Amino acid sequence: MSKSRFFLVAPKELSLAHVIACAKAACEAGDCASIALHENAKREDVATLQELGLAVLMSNVEPRVVAHLKADGLHVTSSEFNLLDLRLSLPKDAMIGLDCGTSRHAAMEAAEQGADYVGFHQKAQTGGEPLVKWWNDLAEIPAVPLDASTLEEAIILAKHSDFTRPPDEMWRDAARASHIITAWTEKLK
Repeated sequence: MSKSRFFLVAPKELSLAHVIACAKAACEAGDCASIALHENAKREDVATLQELGLAVLMSNVEPRVVAHLKADGLHVTSSEFNLLDLRLSLPKDAMIGLDCGTSRHAAMEAAEQGADYVGFHQKAQTGGEPLVKWWNDLAEIPAVPLDASTLEEAIILAKHSDFTRPPDEMWRDAARASHIITAWTEKLK
């Protein structure tokens, strides 16, 4: 099984202090690559998360907010955005990713428009092979399973993806984040 890194998605309703405490515990427990963060973040929050080794992706904000916060990129959850226009508005080295739901067509368009990754909602899929497997057999840029996974789902998806999204339960508190990431790291080896 390939080594899958963790793609964290911070719940919008949590305070940034709580998110940072859980993210720190998660990073100490396993290989966390990035975090999608809500728009209420401040520059110091972004810097703190980057110091943990996380790429900070701001969810659905104006490109100028990414630049202002010195975040690493933009996580877009609507295909209404034109990625080419967003790319031109972002800092040169900023990443951009699109939540494609279950749409293979949206993923292909996103790749053509310069997305650095595409995300899929596996649980909404109605049969067939995992979307991340289909994508990784076809494309160069990574696919991220964006549903919060159970361990059983993560074991299946980690065979086909460079990234795994842990369950939202990890955000309960720092101890739970550490426990989940430690356990999952062992099982996903």
